[in-house]
Amino acid sequence: MDRLTLSAIIASAAFLVFLIVTLSWHNDELRPRIWRLNEILEQDPMLASYPYRFRALVFLNGTVTLSSPHALERPLRPFLDRIEPALTGKPDNAPEVQDAERRFRSVEAHAVEMMMNEPDVQTVNWALDRAWYHQNGIELPPPPPLSPVAR
Repeated sequence: MDRLTLSAIIASAAFLVFLIVTLSWHNDELRPRIWRLNEILEQDPMLASYPYRFRALVFLNGTVTLSSPHALERPLRPFLDRIEPALTGKPDNAPEVQDAERRFRSVEAHAVEMMMNEPDVQTVNWALDRAWYHQNGIELPPPPPLSPVAR
């Protein structure tokens, strides 16, 4: 292959990639669905005003997985103490702690509602946001080991 042909192929491929990226960026239908779900979460005033940013991590077969600072394996209190330092040292039944928990549950439920309002979302799952804990210097127990695959 001569140099001119190779240059023409490279230029054509670069133009094609540019065209695809440009069209997908400006056309909602061509942009990845996960990007659009995250935009919905980011643009909601209630979610935007909360100190934690819920994010859509995976969207597959009608199921969206959202990040959360709380999951079954992790208590909510260390998260609340970090975002509201005035709660540190107060008992769990203190009115301020109860209010903070209610606010979190309300915002979390609103994030689920936002996703369930989308016509192609049937289920919402949660994934513990281990990166948030790491970034905030809160130690987490190691994740549970994966179970061996049945043969």
